[in-house]
Amino acid sequence: MNQTQQKARAEGRTSVEETVVTLPMSHLGGPSRLPRFRWQQPIPDKETPPSRGLSPDENANAFDWGKDSILPYSVYDDYDRAQTPGVMPLVALDNGRLRVTIAPQYGGRLMQLYDYALGRDLVFRNPVFQPANLAALNAWFSGGIEWNGLIPGHTPFTCVPVFTGVVDTERGPVLRIYEFDRIVEATWQIDLYLPADEDRLYVHGRIVNAAPTEKRAYWWTNVAVPASAGMRVVSPGDYAIEHVLPGNELARFPFPDPERFDGSYPGLWKGATSVFFRKPEADRLFIAALDKAGTGLAQTATSALTGRKFFYFGTAAGGQHWMDYLARKGEGDYIEIQAGITPTQNQRFVLAADSETHWTEVYGGLSVDPAAVHSEDYAVAERATAEAVDRRFPTAELSDVDGFLTHVSQQPLDRRLSAGSPWGARQAKLTGKPLAAGLDFAVEVERSVWDELAETGEISAGNLMRVPVDFAVSDLWRSALERSAGRQGATWLHDLLLGIAALDQEDMAAARSLFERSVAARPTWLGLRQLALIEKNEDKAEQLYLFAWAAEDAPAELAVEIVQFLLRAGKLQALEGFLAKLPDDIAAQERIVLARASVAAERGDLDALEALLKVEFATIREGEDLSADLWERLQEGRLEQRLGRTPAPAELETHMKAHPLPEHLDFRMRVALEDGTN
Repeated sequence: MNQTQQKARAEGRTSVEETVVTLPMSHLGGPSRLPRFRWQQPIPDKETPPSRGLSPDENANAFDWGKDSILPYSVYDDYDRAQTPGVMPLVALDNGRLRVTIAPQYGGRLMQLYDYALGRDLVFRNPVFQPANLAALNAWFSGGIEWNGLIPGHTPFTCVPVFTGVVDTERGPVLRIYEFDRIVEATWQIDLYLPADEDRLYVHGRIVNAAPTEKRAYWWTNVAVPASAGMRVVSPGDYAIEHVLPGNELARFPFPDPERFDGSYPGLWKGATSVFFRKPEADRLFIAALDKAGTGLAQTATSALTGRKFFYFGTAAGGQHWMDYLARKGEGDYIEIQAGITPTQNQRFVLAADSETHWTEVYGGLSVDPAAVHSEDYAVAERATAEAVDRRFPTAELSDVDGFLTHVSQQPLDRRLSAGSPWGARQAKLTGKPLAAGLDFAVEVERSVWDELAETGEISAGNLMRVPVDFAVSDLWRSALERSAGRQGATWLHDLLLGIAALDQEDMAAARSLFERSVAARPTWLGLRQLALIEKNEDKAEQLYLFAWAAEDAPAELAVEIVQFLLRAGKLQALEGFLAKLPDDIAAQERIVLARASVAAERGDLDALEALLKVEFATIREGEDLSADLWERLQEGRLEQRLGRTPAPAELETHMKAHPLPEHLDFRMRVALEDGTN
């Protein structure tokens, strides 16, 4: 404990300080300049299988995976695995009992929750910063507590700066994290409150819909906890809902399931799993991850959070590799305990027009009699943990703090510590009304086309000279573009931006017409790329892509998209010619390397394929089997070379057992057992 922390504890108060942590950090670049449309996103666009055995409440406002666009957000796919020494700025709350740190530039992620008395981190503190391809916007990292809203999947703010600051109150400082979500067009905020001389952290959530229309939103708080042998997750549960093979549908199961195993022990799951605990009539909901000694982290909340879940990557090789891959070998094992507004994560909830949604969570270390925690009768473990939660987090105290923080949530910051996106301020200017009481979104940035549309409705000559770096596709912004085009006349930029909005709505005819007009007025790389993207004739699409690449200021990620297009189209000769002309730094892009590996597999160039597969890839997607498929093609080719003929299935199976998938290529997430279960 440093002098600042000792003084704060001696004076019976909580300190707030800006600090840094040094740790190995991999490179993370800025956002891609290519707008990515629904069919380009990593979540497969296929029919979501029907759920089995769920109640109307558990099916309400269900969504289909792969059907939602991530626009207007941009993906973050420029990162590596360098893990060179780096410095991460943090903001710390400390009262001598608990130490809490958040990372403002990474979505306000809570990075540390350290209990001085227990002498342990209650959440998993990743020893490195390592992005990987697991989120809606690609880059994501493991550890800490992630604030997941307002769209499904890992928050679009997971690797970007957000607003943070401090509200000074009569009970001590409140540390605020907040942003504006551009898809739901609503604000979210998290207020962290660590009372002086307490070892409990309160987290107040607030979502504000200032629009005169109803919205659908999403919220789950995801808490990474260090995994340990024999750990049990305890939450009220009469039954469970799980994702199951082969269709990955949601299905109801007894809990624990006598036909399988006790699923409350994460270590018994071989494949990656999600277990939603369900006990709709429970007096109080909570979740706790407790070790063999009955000690660990517990969470409970006000009634707005109706969902509880744990997630684990599983004990199989692929899941274990994922955890090491996200951290360091032998140092990445964790589970997630989660709490959400809906019963499952396949659902959204309703945000009424001009409304606010509030909740308060509380976290702290919990110790329960280990004999009860690990009783063979799950009901005994649940009852003992519930009694310990009631003693540790009395409902009267939680209710009191909830009322206090609900009031504080509308108060303005006394001091800002970090700034986030300019889009909240732009939205407020466009609509002419504040987005949420107490939240200041003002930030100084270079004046863009979007600022001009929000303020004057006309695009300046300076912005008409530049290809935009970000986009807006909602009804509000599309209307602003249309008004502007009517006022000053449609320019190449109006047509391009309106075309992108039309394509986001999958109005192909309107998008094509707008892109053609834009390119006729000014043939920018982005306009040509947009035409190539929707061109059904592969030869014409190839020509448009090459024109786009030759245009001024074309970004490196366009080359990656061109390579992937040529590979999908089977244009191997054209692909090899394009690759041969690329500068070395662009040719070294990981997805281009993977494309070269695919070409080598198609050509039967096994030596080249084997050399390319020695790379430790950084951007393989969660559940993506490309590296495993290429390894299998390599081994099948080697066996065919040795035999001088096509191997029989049994011969190939024997060969694959002798040449298993190397760990650095194993990103598989599911394990199918003989009985068909996870």
